[in-house]
Amino acid sequence: MGFIRQIRYEVRNILKSKFLLIMAILAIVFSIAIPAISYFSQKARENPDDGIIMPTATIYRATYAEAKPIGPDYYYPGPIDKGEPIIIDGVTIDNRNPFYWNLQSILYEKDALEKGSSPFVSPASVDLMLKLYDEELQYYLLFAKQITTYQDYRTELAWRGIESLYDKFFFEHNDVDIKVLQEVAAYRKGVDPETIRSKYIDVTSEERLAALLKAEEELALIKDIVANNNFPAYIDMRIKMAQKDIDGLKENIAIQEKAIIDNPEQEPYLDQVIKDLQRQINVIETSTIPILEYRLEKNIIPGLLIWQNNALSDMESSRNQLVYLQEQLNITEEEWNENQRGNWGQNQTYAEYIEGIKQQINSTNKTIIIAQKSLDTGRPDMAYVPTGPRRKTTDFLQYTTVIALFGVLLGGWLIASEYQQGTIRLLMIRPKTRTKILMSKFVAAIIVWLAVAFASSLLNAVTNGVLFGFSDFAFPNYTVDGEMGFIAYYLPKFLACVTPVLFTFTIAFMLSVVAKNIAVSIALPILFYIGSVITMGIFSYSANMNWLAYTPIPYMQMPSFFARYTNIDYLIQRGVSLNLTYGVLMLLVLSAVCTAIAVVVFKKRDIVN
Repeated sequence: MGFIRQIRYEVRNILKSKFLLIMAILAIVFSIAIPAISYFSQKARENPDDGIIMPTATIYRATYAEAKPIGPDYYYPGPIDKGEPIIIDGVTIDNRNPFYWNLQSILYEKDALEKGSSPFVSPASVDLMLKLYDEELQYYLLFAKQITTYQDYRTELAWRGIESLYDKFFFEHNDVDIKVLQEVAAYRKGVDPETIRSKYIDVTSEERLAALLKAEEELALIKDIVANNNFPAYIDMRIKMAQKDIDGLKENIAIQEKAIIDNPEQEPYLDQVIKDLQRQINVIETSTIPILEYRLEKNIIPGLLIWQNNALSDMESSRNQLVYLQEQLNITEEEWNENQRGNWGQNQTYAEYIEGIKQQINSTNKTIIIAQKSLDTGRPDMAYVPTGPRRKTTDFLQYTTVIALFGVLLGGWLIASEYQQGTIRLLMIRPKTRTKILMSKFVAAIIVWLAVAFASSLLNAVTNGVLFGFSDFAFPNYTVDGEMGFIAYYLPKFLACVTPVLFTFTIAFMLSVVAKNIAVSIALPILFYIGSVITMGIFSYSANMNWLAYTPIPYMQMPSFFARYTNIDYLIQRGVSLNLTYGVLMLLVLSAVCTAIAVVVFKKRDIVN
C-alpha cells in the first residue's frame, strides 16, 4: 500500500507542473479539434460557393461581347467561359449540367459556321455540317434533360453512343457527293478520307442497311436507358459490350498466332502480345462481367456516392491486379534473372521477389474478401466508409506522435528536474529504497501519459460519433476469418501504437537519470524519432537496407502498419519481413532494458556529487 500511495503522490506532483499539465490539455484538445476541422472542411466541400463548374474538356472561346440569338430554337449567351445558362427547344440548361459544355461548344461552332467562319471548301459541306450539328444538339439535349449530376451512371452513355450517332448520320447521307461526305466526316471524326470511303461509301446496300439498323438499335437502346432510367437495360448493354470486346480480343489472338507462323523470328515478342490479350480476356471474364451481374442483382447503381460503389471499385481493381500478380508469380528464376536489370528484380533475390509477390497476392485477396463480405451482408467495413467515424478514429492513431512528444517531455523531465533543481537530495531522506522512489515516479508518469492517450482516443471517437454519426460504429470490421466489433478491432491497434510511445518515454527516462539534464533527455529521443522517419524514407526504396527490419526503426511508425499505401505497406508487399508481433515485443523488451539501466544507474549513483 505504501508503494501505491507513493505513486499517487508522484501523480499529483506531475500534475502540479503547469507546463506538463498544459501539454496534456493541448493533446486532449487536439483530439477534439481534428474531427471538428474535418467536419467543417467536409461541409465546405459539400456546399461550395456558387461558381462555374467546368469539367476537363476542349472549350472553344467566343469573342462576342453580349448574348445573341442564333435561331428560333437556340439561344447562345455570349462568351463561353461566362457559363451563363443556355436555352434549347425551351429547355434551360445551366453550367452545372454535365452536358452544358458539350452543348455550348456545339452552339458556338454552329454559330461561327453560319456567320461564314468555315473550314470547308464546299458550301454543300457547310450545309451537311450544320445538319450534323443539329443532330448532335438533339442528342446531347436528351442527356441534359434527364441527367443533372456527373455522378449519374447514364453520363458515360453519351460518349459510348456518339459513334453510333455518327454512323447513323453518315450512312443516311452516303448518297451526297463523296468529297462532301469525306470532308465533313474527316472534320468531325478525325479519320482519313480513305477510311471514311471504305466504311461509309464503298459498301453494298445490304451492308449499309445492316449497319444503319445496328446504329439505330444502339441509339434507341441508349435513349431508352437515359429517358426511362432503365438500369437493367444498361447492365445488359454493358455485358454485351464486354462480350464483344472478348470476341475482338480472341480475333486479335488468332491474328497474332498466324503472325508467329509467318514470322517465327518474332515469336518471343508476339507471345508477350498474346499473353497481354489473354490477360485482358481473363480480366473481363473474371472481373468486369461478374461485377456487372452483381450490380444488377443487388441494384447497385454506379456513380452514386454510396459505400457499395467503393467496395465494388476495390473488388474490381483487386481482381484485375490479381490476374497480373498470378502471372508474375509464374515467372521462372531463369526469366527473372534475364530481367534482373529491368524493373522486376533490381537489388532483389529471386526468393525475395517471389515472397513479395505472395505478400501482394495475400493483401489483394484480403481486400477482395473484405469487400465481398461487406456487400453480401449489407454492412460495410470501415474501408468503404472513408468519412465515417470508425475510419476517422482509426486514422487518429497517426497522431500518436503528439502523445509520444508528451511522453518524451514527461520522461525527460521526471528525474533530470530533480537533479537540476537540487531536490534530488530531499528524495533520499524518505524512508524508501532508491528503486521504489524511482519506480514510483516511473509508474506515475506512465499512468499520466496513458491516461492522456486513452482520454484523447476516447474523446476523438466520441467527437467523431457526434459529428459523423454513431451508427457507423455498429457495423463490423471484417477479417479473412470472420468479423469483429469496432472496439475489438481498434483496441489492439491502439495498444500496439502505444508501444513506440512507451519506448521513447523510457529512453527519455533513462537519459533523465544518466545525463541529469532535461534538454539532453528530451532532445535525444526526439532526434531519434525524427531520424527513424527519415531513415524509413530511405529504407522504403533501398533493398540494401532490409536489415533495418530487425531494428526498432520501422516500428517507430506503428500506425503505418494499419494504414494503406504507406511506406510500411509498400515494404511488406515488397517481401520485407516486417512482423507486427515481433516489433511490439522488441519495443517492450527495449523499454524494459532502458528502465533497468535507469534503475541500476540510479541505485549506484552518488547523489551528493
